[in-house]
Parts: sequence; C-alpha cells; structure tokens
Amino acid sequence: MRKNRVWFVFFGCMLFYGALMGVQYNCSGVLISGIMSAEGYSSSSLSGFFTLRNTFQAVAMLFTAQFLRRYDIRLVSFTAGVASAASLLLMVLYRSPRMWLLSGFLAGMGNSLSMLLPTSVINAWFTKRKGSFLGFVTMLSGVLGMLLNPVISRYISIHGWKNAALLLGFLSLGLHLLASLLLAKRPEDVGAEPYGGFDPEAILSDVRTNTRLLDGGITIHEFKIYLFILLSVSMTSKGIQMTSYIPQYSTSLGYPLEVGGRLTSAIMIGNFTAKFLFGIICDWLGAWRSTQVFLAIIGLSFFLLAAFGGVLPVMYLACVLLGFSYMSGLALSMVAVELFDRDHFETQYSRNSIFSTLVTVPLPYLISKVFDLTGSFRLIFLTFSALLWFGLLLISLRHRLGITGKTPAESA
Repeated sequence: MRKNRVWFVFFGCMLFYGALMGVQYNCSGVLISGIMSAEGYSSSSLSGFFTLRNTFQAVAMLFTAQFLRRYDIRLVSFTAGVASAASLLLMVLYRSPRMWLLSGFLAGMGNSLSMLLPTSVINAWFTKRKGSFLGFVTMLSGVLGMLLNPVISRYISIHGWKNAALLLGFLSLGLHLLASLLLAKRPEDVGAEPYGGFDPEAILSDVRTNTRLLDGGITIHEFKIYLFILLSVSMTSKGIQMTSYIPQYSTSLGYPLEVGGRLTSAIMIGNFTAKFLFGIICDWLGAWRSTQVFLAIIGLSFFLLAAFGGVLPVMYLACVLLGFSYMSGLALSMVAVELFDRDHFETQYSRNSIFSTLVTVPLPYLISKVFDLTGSFRLIFLTFSALLWFGLLLISLRHRLGITGKTPAESA
C-alpha cells in the first residue's frame, strides 16, 4: 500500500487541479455569459468578478504559500476547495452586479493554490520525470473543461444559470473532498517512498527552500528577470485571460450560447493537447524555444479570431490554438528551472507569480470597457496578437539583455 501511495497522491493532485481549473475556472466564461444574457448585465458590470479574482489570487499567494508549508495539506486543500465552491454556490443569492465581487474574492483564494500545491507535491513525491507528471496532472482540467462547457451551456438554456451554478459548485466541492482524502505533502510524512527513490540533496534543498519562502527583499537583477518574464514568457497566459470571453464573443456575433460552449470545448481540446506536447517539445528544443513556438501559435489564434470572426470553422480552429495558452504554467516552471537554483526555486517562482498576476489585474476591466465602447473584440484580439509576437521577439534578445543562467545571488 505504501509503495502505491504515490499514485493515490498523484490522482489527488489531478482532482485538486481539475476542480479548481477545470470546473471553477474553465467554466466561468460560459456561466458569466449566461448570467449577463439572463439578467441584462453589461460586460463591464461583471468585470469586477474577474478583476477581484486575479487581484486576490496574487495577494493570497503571500498567505496560502505559508499555510501550505505550516499546516496539514489536506486541511489547506479542502479549505481552498470550499472557497472555490462557495464562489459558485453563493451566486444564486446575488441581486446586483456588485455582489459578484464576493465570488471573485473567494475564487481568487482557491486559485492561489492552483499551481503551487500540485507543483510542491509533485516535486516532493517524484524524483524523476517531474515535468511530465506535472503536465499529466494539469491535463485533467482541460478534459473537464472540454466535457463540461457544452453541457453547462445547454443546461443554462434549459434550466437557467442558477441551477448551473449550483451544479458546478457541488461538483467542485465533491472533487475537492476526494482530492483532500488522497493528498499527502511528502512521502516521509506517511512512511512511503517517492517515485524514483529518495534524493537526499532534494530533501535538503526542500528544507532550505521552506526556511526561505518569501523571506528577504528583491534585488534589482531579480526584478529585471521578473519584468522580462512578464513581457515574454507570461504572454502565453494572456490567452487564458481571454478564454472566459469567448462565449460572449460568439454571442456578440449573433450565435446562441450553445455555440459559445462548443467553442470553449475546442479551447479545452487545445488545453490538454498543449500540456501533453509541451513537455515533449521542451525536451527537444529547450524551454525558451518551446515557449517561442507556443507564443507564435497563440498569437496566430488571436489573429484568426480578429480576421475571421463569423466564419465558424475558422473560429473553432482558432479556439483550439487559443487553448495552447494553458501550457503557460508549465512554460513558466521550465524557464524558472533554467534561471533559478533549486534551493531558491519556490521563493522566486512565488514572487514572480505574484508580480505577474498583480500587473495583469486591470486586464478584465480594460477588456470589458473596450468591448462596451466598440461592441467588438477585434481590436482586443489584434492587440493581444501583437503582444504575443513581441514576447517571441523579446526571448530572441534575452542574451543581449543578460537574461541567462542563474542570478548572481543564487550562484553565490
């Protein structure tokens, strides 16, 4: 039983990430679009939900990372699950757009652990092929999103958005409960062995990292790296920012909500396909070049959406390519491995995630405002396409900008 415990923990990670990202995050676009249609809300009136979700996700990382280090992982994971599920279940009680800010707050708290918890657990339980196993963990969210979005869009049309919110909320809560029962932070905590056997250096590194988590200041060189990552690698996540707006985009073109659900399912096909392919391409080309390939693909998806809006076959293709943006977390992790020493990785990765999330907080409001003013997503798509291709170019110049190897503080 102890030898097989690693696979129970692995499955628990899949359920945890799938509940947060596959149910709560990936289905929010269809649900919010259904709410706007039924209640007559404008896009900007509900943009506060996405804005506060992103804001508190960044702020909560300061605390949830500490909770993950100090408390039982089962308690921490289930608490995040309750917050995430409550963000959906409470929606049926709201009577004005401002009340959706509470759901944004709760969703942000749960999402703050979405990548940190699985990464920490996989890092402790697997001494070999960590990247591949982490990729498999995140694939379930794409599968859930692909299956759920057309079902939920149809369910909203028949039973209304409130029943759909309850369905998603209870599904999320059930998956989190099961995940919490399976999780264990480290193999030594339960008398088990990790996949590949114990690595004494990795255990020592984990102790050093935990004692330094989010301690100390940020040097100028570190800030330069964070800024570079923000303007280049983090551009892969800009597609994720826009996936929630695809149902609204399709309805703005005159299509029913069910088409938005199917387009979101196409995004989810790209989601799990990209997570499967990125690790393979990364082993072949390296983290930086692999990221450039995906930046080009995601940039192309935005261009197709801008140029061929209304041509449904092209829209489906563009949405599959847009789903490639979900490899963003893997790209950030693999690039960070090249830039940061192992005993500083968790600290630097957390700091960079907080910085990147805070900087992108205004995006949902700006996107909704531009749409309300123009009635179209074309300008938004073209802007995002240009930003992604700029990130591709910037990575080509990383050597001239001094973004190579380890930071001086880490190499010492």
